[in-house]
Amino acid sequence: MRFGRNTVLAAIFAIGAMPVALPVSAAAQTTVPSKAQLDNAAHVLRIVMTALQSNEVEQPIKTALFDCLYSNSVSKISEATDKVIAANAGKVDRKDASQMLAVIAGTCGYRPASGAPATKKKPAPSR
Repeated sequence: MRFGRNTVLAAIFAIGAMPVALPVSAAAQTTVPSKAQLDNAAHVLRIVMTALQSNEVEQPIKTALFDCLYSNSVSKISEATDKVIAANAGKVDRKDASQMLAVIAGTCGYRPASGAPATKKKPAPSR
């Protein structure tokens, strides 16, 4: 009987060591990105990384970019940026890093705080 018990244990360990085919998620079944998509994503990532390392970029922008990069894939950020640029054809120069940073930060949810109040309040009437 001892021989049988060892054989069973060996079989269980062998089964446990076999690779298992895991189901592939829908996200992993996407098509391979084109060269243009890869180039755009690389450009977006380069601008984000440069902004995060820059002393000239304000902290709220850096925070929005970091949160966005942490929560989303570079491809999603790049696609959203491309959609904004396509919707505003001729207004954004992809070669201008400051314009691209503004678009990327906007797609990441950054909204600049306005310095002026939205409405003027009337002074309280005096008695």
